[in-house]
Amino acid sequence: HAYAHTMSCQVQYHPRYQNGMALTDGEGLERVWSYLGNYVSVTRQMTSQRRQCTLDNAIKHFRWKRLLSM
Repeated sequence: HAYAHTMSCQVQYHPRYQNGMALTDGEGLERVWSYLGNYVSVTRQMTSQRRQCTLDNAIKHFRWKRLLSM
């Protein structure tokens, strides 16, 4: 969605121009959303507190699996 920003914004905040930023394929967040998509039907009837706890645990599990695969 970067092209929705103005050119000056793109130039100022582009990751290639930020110190300490590494290049990525830009799909990291998409992978998380894809993983969390499996929880949509499971969490639909949950209370908001229970849903938040479940999704928090799911994200922790996702991170753990990613760390083990490194």
